[in-house]
Formats: sequence, structure tokens, C-alpha cells
Amino acid sequence: AVWVVLWRWGWLRVSGVAVPGRLRRWWLALPMLAMACTYAVPGVEGRTTVLVSSLVSLLWVGLNEEILSRGLVQQVLTPLGALRAAIGVGFLFGVGHVQNYLFFGAPLDDTLWQMLSAGLFGFTCAGLRYAIGSVWPMVAVHALDDFFQIRSPGSAPDWWQVSVYVFHAAYGVWLLRRYGTGDARTDPDERPEPARALG
Repeated sequence: AVWVVLWRWGWLRVSGVAVPGRLRRWWLALPMLAMACTYAVPGVEGRTTVLVSSLVSLLWVGLNEEILSRGLVQQVLTPLGALRAAIGVGFLFGVGHVQNYLFFGAPLDDTLWQMLSAGLFGFTCAGLRYAIGSVWPMVAVHALDDFFQIRSPGSAPDWWQVSVYVFHAAYGVWLLRRYGTGDARTDPDERPEPARALG
């Protein structure tokens, strides 16, 4: 349904859904990928078939949520400016996780922490989308982040979770300050050098 909306509105490319973006900037997703992998330090639980099926299903979740949130929602909010749009994307993405309490029986306190975590994660992904011009690197990061957290044998220590929150907030702000201004269609890394005066 989201693909159809983006197609009908002519936003498949500008939303970053149908393009790879600036390939030279895909490395910007590596810090988030590294942060996601820290949840696997204690290991992962499950038989091979469970792990594979879980990873496949979470790739599908990552794909859907990135196309919806960092694709459609972010494009709708972009006229507000990069920072406000990213804050809006993060807020709406976080609030969307209240469904775990309302419909799936998750405890309220766990849900509130998950909403905070998802909100900050969504904010940083919004910054990445502005920097890279594509949602596809975030699909992989999103899926692996969910996978390692779900398949980890236990919850991460509170101090580490707070560190993750601080990282996401700081990295998101840095991305927006560095890449969230100017014409999103113009890659500052690829602009021609100004002509030098002769003589």
C-alpha cells in the first residue's frame, strides 16, 4: 500500500525507496550497524532454522517500517525542515510501538522504554536517509538491530542501553547538521571545483 501511495504521488525516487542513493555515503550506516551488533556480544539463542526464519521475517519488518517511516512519513514531513522532520519521524515511529502494549500484551513499562528506544533509533535513521538519499542501508541496520535484540539471551545492561540512546541522539544530530541542509538532490561531495582564475 505504501509503495502504491509513493508511486501515485511521484515520490518513489525522492523518498529514497526506489534508488540506492549516494553509494559513497553508505559507510555512514556502519556506526549504527556496529551498535546493533553489540547486542550479539552475549551470543544469540535458537536453532539454525529458528535463527534463519527470524532473520528473514525481521528483514521483512525492516523493509516495511523503513519504507513507511523513513520513506513516506519523512517525505511528508520534509517541508518542515530536516531537523523538525527527523524529530517528527522519530516521535511517530516511537509512538507507533505502543501497539505492543495495546494489542500484544507487552508490559507498559517495557513498552515505554521501547518507545523511547525506537524514537531515537527512528530519529537517527531519518538523519541517515537525508545523508544517503536511500532507505536501503537502514533496512539492513533495522533488521539486524531487531534480530540481535530479540535473539540475545538476555537484556542489555541499563548503562549500555542509556549509552545507545545517547549515541543515537548525538549521531542523529551530527548527521542532520552535516547533511540535512541545502538541496537534497545535490551531493556536496560531487560538486565540481570552482574554476580558477587565470594569470
